[in-house]
Amino acid sequence: MRDDFANATKEHLAARVGFRCSNPGCRQATRGPQSDPAGTVNIGVAAHITAASPDGPRYDSSLTPDERRAADNGIWLCQNDGKLVDNDPVRYTVDLLRSWKAAAEKAAARELEHRLNRTPTLAGVLERMERLMPALLAEMRSDLADEPLKREIVLLKRIWAYWGDGNELVYYYEEHDSLDSKFRILENERLVRDITATNVKRYLMSEQLAEYLSAQ
Repeated sequence: MRDDFANATKEHLAARVGFRCSNPGCRQATRGPQSDPAGTVNIGVAAHITAASPDGPRYDSSLTPDERRAADNGIWLCQNDGKLVDNDPVRYTVDLLRSWKAAAEKAAARELEHRLNRTPTLAGVLERMERLMPALLAEMRSDLADEPLKREIVLLKRIWAYWGDGNELVYYYEEHDSLDSKFRILENERLVRDITATNVKRYLMSEQLAEYLSAQ
């Protein structure tokens, strides 16, 4: 027996994120016009954060059927990402999907507030960063959750010997492609500041970036 969402719940989930995929690395529009002037095309899906049935991904037996089919247990995704998160529940955890949902709702609200602004907003810049470097921002977000006061960043290779003072966030070239390029982009957008003093790349994270990552 599946605890599926009602149609009204699906519509609610879609509207809360502006009918865009909630994956911050995607943000694909999921609804638009059909060739028939009277029709529309929908490529979105209301996915369960915890599964609708016991054999599904991330199933939580502690939830009641009503809780399982409630909007709080749903996230709006494009069909590709809906399939992706259900095929890899170890990677796409409940906490990660809830963070996607919260971030997508905030992004939709910002789009409404800045609808007349023709210059790039901080929200628009951050959304572009999510598309360009989702894995790096996800790791930074996780690190700040554990160490909310750290702002200095060091870029290292694992074979390098480095003695810091313990107040740095460390990111490794082996774990992120084009790491220098990504930090140059962040620097160009004034989200980090280069404070390199030796051969080891060092940056200072802006409070705007720290606040954004900590709120997700």
